[in-house]
Amino acid sequence: MAKRKEKDEQVPKILIGVPILAWTHEFAESFLRFWTELMTYSHKGRRFHVAYKFMYRMPVHMAEERLVELAIQSGCTHLLMMDDDIYDVNVGMFLKLLDDNKDIVGGVMHASGFPHAMCAFRRYDTKQKVSDMPILKGPARLYEIPPEQRKGLQKVDLMAYPFTLFKVDIFKKLKKPWFKCDTQAPTDSWFSDSVLAAGLEYYVDFDVMVNHRGVTWKNVMLWRQLGQLKLSDDQGRVVVLTPVEMRRHEAFMSSKLADAERNIKSELTRGISFYEKKKGKNPIGKSVESLGKRKNERH
Repeated sequence: MAKRKEKDEQVPKILIGVPILAWTHEFAESFLRFWTELMTYSHKGRRFHVAYKFMYRMPVHMAEERLVELAIQSGCTHLLMMDDDIYDVNVGMFLKLLDDNKDIVGGVMHASGFPHAMCAFRRYDTKQKVSDMPILKGPARLYEIPPEQRKGLQKVDLMAYPFTLFKVDIFKKLKKPWFKCDTQAPTDSWFSDSVLAAGLEYYVDFDVMVNHRGVTWKNVMLWRQLGQLKLSDDQGRVVVLTPVEMRRHEAFMSSKLADAERNIKSELTRGISFYEKKKGKNPIGKSVESLGKRKNERH
């Protein structure tokens, strides 16, 4: 029985795909360490097949498209998409994403440019498309995952693909081209809309925090301070708010975030059926929206 079970079990086959626009010493050294770890990894009962492919000097969305095609053609179960400015990844991070067993799950990075936003976002208004966010006016478009939720797996509406694992089968549910880019929105925004419309699971894992061109979760506050110093020396580029204006802005944004998170929880529970154990398949009731929300709607 043990031999039959081992034979029937599918061994993950992963293609690591890296769009490369320009070589850097940091990436080359980091990737070689990662690849050496993969090649020498040995753990009882743990099996996987892995290969890599670098796509040179090709627009990123075209490179991503080609990498998916290669993963499909080579019979891979997964595609690990990796950027060429991500450093210090290791086998533990790789296996964590694999064990998460999600349609799409990625590590978390901070943007390399000021203000170094965490690239794991949700929409304030889920009725708006992610690809429309760049052309919408006002601050209430996207928000970073709230601090109290920055642990383990978290659903997102938008993320980057610095170190992101895709199940190859999901691309059969999505229309080609899978990745595209234009002047309205970047590739990851358009892809997010496709993923969300298809009802796929779209997660980041806060246990996999990656080094993006030297910016890490440990030093990001120092990078932000340096950015503030640079801007303060550049007259006309800093908007000065009075303490009253700042408190008003913080209250507005806090209220918007609370409303957005409340709506997410409401969507998750809406329409859930409740059953009585002894009465079989017929539901005895369904979840309803909160009393407070219904009162507000009446007013």
